[in-house]
Amino acid sequence: MVDRFAKPAETETHEVLVTHAFQVAWLLRHALDAPPARWLGLNSGNTALTAIEYRDGLPPTVVLFNDMGHLPQDLRWTGFPPSALP
Repeated sequence: MVDRFAKPAETETHEVLVTHAFQVAWLLRHALDAPPARWLGLNSGNTALTAIEYRDGLPPTVVLFNDMGHLPQDLRWTGFPPSALP
């Protein structure tokens, strides 16, 4: 998956990848060039949005992570323990 999505495309493209939280954490870890084990501590909310931008000659840019602003308030942070709620 990293080889397919975690690099600039041959031509300008905008792609949407719908996946699970663990894959989002791995892609984010890769974009930040963090050690492999760091993805284990990254939790994503159900239906949260993450955007990573890849451009030639530049490191990846995390545009947003775990954005739940599109959800009604009562559906945000589902799946997280009460201690993680803002």
